[in-house]
Amino acid sequence: MTDIPLVEIERIACAHVRRVATELVLPSFGSQSADHHWSSHTSVHTVDDARAGAALHGLFARSFPGHGLVIEDRETVPGDGRWEWFIDPIDGSANHLRGIPYVSVTAGLCRDGEPVVGVVHDLLRDRTLSAHLGGGARVSGPDGRPQPLRVAATAQLRDAILIAHLARRGPLLGRPGALAHVLWHVRKIRCMGSIALDLALLAASEADLLVVGRGSPQRLLDILGGLVVLTEAGGAVMTADGGPVSATTRTLVAGPPGLARAFVELVREHDLEGWTQEQAVPPGTAAR
Repeated sequence: MTDIPLVEIERIACAHVRRVATELVLPSFGSQSADHHWSSHTSVHTVDDARAGAALHGLFARSFPGHGLVIEDRETVPGDGRWEWFIDPIDGSANHLRGIPYVSVTAGLCRDGEPVVGVVHDLLRDRTLSAHLGGGARVSGPDGRPQPLRVAATAQLRDAILIAHLARRGPLLGRPGALAHVLWHVRKIRCMGSIALDLALLAASEADLLVVGRGSPQRLLDILGGLVVLTEAGGAVMTADGGPVSATTRTLVAGPPGLARAFVELVREHDLEGWTQEQAVPPGTAAR
């Protein structure tokens, strides 16, 4: 498998993601009665997640023998140590369960720890956004004809549409005044529910900035596929203090490079990256 060009790996991964999205994830969209459980206050796991995960496991294992597979709610397949996929069968599971039309299926590949291939399928708009290292980013609809992607040319924070991941124990809510400070300086804030799809929207210039902060380490399952698509579309990804994003960092800021750096400066005094979930307290309780 190491001899297959990245462009071919991207093509195969797109076909697998699109197939599972079309055959399994879309038909079960909005099935509120499906078997599910909440593993935390905010994370839901459904029988549809499990079915899609099993299907993706089979397809990727057959096409990429020797590659590691990290798929949500499934046992990790270690692989050869060089190539590792991070796959989220349904990113936006709560949206999918309730019929909120903002859901994606996503896969990202690392080679020797470096993100090199990314795929995000926009379920309700039936389009696949994808990229590989050095090859640019593209979007394909039902006709299969790719169109290039490029981040927005928005230059000023005051004009930016910001997508914010608002976690109840996250830093935007936990740091006093942080959310109000951000809202005052951007055009609009939206909270959507699928980080992979958020990153893809930025790559397609349909939004300008993304900020994510849970107060706990990043989930590569959520971000890796979209991260490759965004960076190949000319975007930048960094932590809220301007450092590199990794599996151990707690925040993510993404968008056109200049705009992302301006946002980092905007929130620097609030130290969003330094916030941890353990610091969170219910509203009306004295801060720790």
